[in-house]
Amino acid sequence: MIIVLRVIVISSLVLSLNYADSNSTIQGESSYIDKLHKSISETVIEWSDIIDTTLSNWLDDNETNTTDPEDVEENITLLEANITDAEDNATAVKINRVIIPTQTRAVKTHTTIAPSNTMVDETKKTISTVEEKVHSVDQFFQNEKYLNETENTYVRVRVESYFQSKGSNDFDLTVRAQMPFSKSRKRFKIFVDDLTLDNADEILKDTSANRNDSPDIGIHYFASRHKILSRYSIGLSGIDPFVKARFNMPINIDEWLIDPVQLFKYSTDDKFEEETNIYFDKKVSEKSLFRIQLYRSTQEEIDGMNYALSAQYYRSTKENTGFGFTQSFFGNTEYQYTTEKDVPHPKTKKYGGIHDYVTSFSWRANIWRKWFYYEVRPSVSFHKQYDYEPNYTLRVFFDFYFGKFN
Repeated sequence: MIIVLRVIVISSLVLSLNYADSNSTIQGESSYIDKLHKSISETVIEWSDIIDTTLSNWLDDNETNTTDPEDVEENITLLEANITDAEDNATAVKINRVIIPTQTRAVKTHTTIAPSNTMVDETKKTISTVEEKVHSVDQFFQNEKYLNETENTYVRVRVESYFQSKGSNDFDLTVRAQMPFSKSRKRFKIFVDDLTLDNADEILKDTSANRNDSPDIGIHYFASRHKILSRYSIGLSGIDPFVKARFNMPINIDEWLIDPVQLFKYSTDDKFEEETNIYFDKKVSEKSLFRIQLYRSTQEEIDGMNYALSAQYYRSTKENTGFGFTQSFFGNTEYQYTTEKDVPHPKTKKYGGIHDYVTSFSWRANIWRKWFYYEVRPSVSFHKQYDYEPNYTLRVFFDFYFGKFN
């Protein structure tokens, strides 16, 4: 598989160069690239539609004598909405009768029912604006949070180079894909995560020697109850099956959007692990966003608890161009580090506290075509592994998108 991917990449470059040599104008080459990209995107969408249609027909054939699951899902959703409305109305009655005796208090507390229609409209407008800004930033920078929540059908090919002053440099090609089921089940999606040149040949193979390097392939199921958004996943990492559950519940408090996200995972390889992220987002201006991220995680077969604090600032300078500045602190309650260097079997010690301080800057832009992005991310870290001496790093990557994307 790895050989096939490399041949495809090299062949594409050779074909592009050969075609460029045979045309004397840049417009001819651009036209060829546009047609090639359009062809690949249409193929991605076509394959997604074929799989979706086939599954839909198979489910219809096996459910001819039962209630349509789409109707069941719609009825459940409607029932949940009615329950939520009923609970909200009951809460509103209780608040108006007991908790809020004056108009002034209602104005200060945005989580309560305001006494006038004007206040309700203004509150909704503020909340919508903050949520839209958060979504816009996450979508542009294509972070993990956005990729876990988007409903787009896409294939992202990322070519990345990584350089550092301490340690080895690296080059990689990563593929990430998602295909929602719009016909068979609107809440289902096929996903492929972290497929690289190095692990492409490890699909459906035993990866016990490289436990965290194999790609994940499976199906997401999205559901929600009241204000809690849920996603359940089942799939394979190599030949090791896993199940995951992800829950989040965005909350608006004054001018902040707070989004706690909890992830649970169990696999036959890594056993049980869980992860918590809490995002505090505030819109600074029409072009900028401030974010505080709290993180913690544990894993059954690894001692200690990981934790981190990150302060992030994002700003869009113009359309399809933006930058971010991040200051992060990473720690562990039982961090293991080596006390000897250049030794075959070095001794290790445990340390409880912050072991890495990272300051980074990122510049991301969409250039040339709407499906082509580049990002440059210089940073400096002070890691206990290197006795807190500065380690200068530079990440440069190019993203190519195929299918339906934003």
